Amino acid sequence: MNKVIDLKGSILSLTVLKLFSNDIEQTKQALEQKVSQAPDFFVGIPVVLEPEVGNLDPTFLALLVELLHQKQMIPIGIRTEDESIKEQANYAGLAVFSGEAKVKKRSKPEKSDQKENCSGLKSAMVINHAVRSGQQIYAKDRDLIVMGSVNPGAEIIADGNVHVYGTIRGKVFAGSQGETSARIFAQKIDAELVCIAGLYQLSEDILPEYKQGFIEVSLLNEQLNFKSL
Repeated sequence: MNKVIDLKGSILSLTVLKLFSNDIEQTKQALEQKVSQAPDFFVGIPVVLEPEVGNLDPTFLALLVELLHQKQMIPIGIRTEDESIKEQANYAGLAVFSGEAKVKKRSKPEKSDQKENCSGLKSAMVINHAVRSGQQIYAKDRDLIVMGSVNPGAEIIADGNVHVYGTIRGKVFAGSQGETSARIFAQKIDAELVCIAGLYQLSEDILPEYKQGFIEVSLLNEQLNFKSL
C-alpha cells in the first residue's frame, strides 16, 4: 500500500507574543504598529501568546486571535498557568502550554574557536555588489559575504554567518535553519529587521549606539546581543 501520510517530529521556530497590558485596544494598537514596520516578515509565522498580566476581559483572547488572523499570523497556543486564561484560550481555539514549557532549540557547539564557521557549511557565497531594494539573496548551507550595502526593502538570508562590508538597511537573517551559533557582522547596521535562528529585533528596538560603526550580532541567553567591534 502506498504511503498516505507521514508524521514526524520537527523543531519549529515559534514567535512568542508577550502581553503586558490587559487593555485589548491598547494591545491591538501596539501590535498593529509593530507589524506595520515589517509586514511581510510576520505573514504566516506561528505565534504563542504569553500573558504577563492577569484579569483579562472574557473577550480579550478572542479579539486578539481575530486580529492576528487579519494580519495573516497564525496563533497556535498560549503559555500560562492562570486557570481563567486557560478557559479563555479553549474558547479561542488555542492550545494551552505549561508556563514552564520552553521552546526547544538546537544546542550551541563548543566555542573552542570563535572564528570558525558554523559546522558542516559549504564555502561562503560572495556578492560583489550592493543588494538592491526588492532583491532577496539566500546562501543555503553556507555563510554569506556582501561586499556592498543592503538597501531598504532588500533581504539577505544565510544558513550560516552573514558578513556585510557596507550598511545593512534592509532585512538580514543569519542561522535561518536554526543554527544558534550563527553571527552577523556589518560595517554599519541600520536594518529594518535583524534575525538569528528565528529570534529577531526590528529597527526601533536596536539602540542608536549600535547603528554606528562595525557591529557584531550574536545570540546570548536567547536574545540578540549587539557588540561594537
